[in-house]
Amino acid sequence: MNVSQIFTGCIFLGLSVAFVGVVVDDAEARNRGGKVKAQAKMRACNVGDDIRGRAVLKERRSDQGVKEVSVTMFLRGDDLPDGEHGVHIHETASCEPCGEARGHFDPGPNSNTSPDGNHPFHLGDLINLDVNHGTGVLHTTTTRVTLSDGPLSIFDEDGSAFIVHINPDTFCPNGEEAGCAGGGRLACGIIESVKPRSHGGPRWSR
Repeated sequence: MNVSQIFTGCIFLGLSVAFVGVVVDDAEARNRGGKVKAQAKMRACNVGDDIRGRAVLKERRSDQGVKEVSVTMFLRGDDLPDGEHGVHIHETASCEPCGEARGHFDPGPNSNTSPDGNHPFHLGDLINLDVNHGTGVLHTTTTRVTLSDGPLSIFDEDGSAFIVHINPDTFCPNGEEAGCAGGGRLACGIIESVKPRSHGGPRWSR
């Protein structure tokens, strides 16, 4: 094992510890109840590729119709290319194949889910995932979606999924251009709600 491998392993160990801290349920969330957390198990779109990880979403308690939702994602794998990769919440909870996640999450009367059209104005548009030495990290906050019930909820009739793209999201500064939102699909994860327990850690819903 060379120095680079040891360094990468230490980074991932540190991120794993941080990830556990993110997903561990807290007393405040248990006391108030409700659907305020969610998670996704990420996997490669190409069968056999070594890409794996998890994502966690946490909604800040608020009486407002628009919520603050933090998004944290960790990915790693031998087939995870270094560099930036577009990440979006897609409109359907399906990853088999990844194309079944369909377009970007964008509910409402003027919805336009086309990945390269109406971009970056979709409600599911997020920042890029940054990958270094086969380990990728994303942490951001969005007010475009909610985990709780309402018109912006990602838990609509057909659910939602994360898609990580092969290329960076350029955010389409010149308008609609093929691939400007990140191109092909690299990894996918169905977003599932987390039901807080009254006596311990989180119970993952299925």
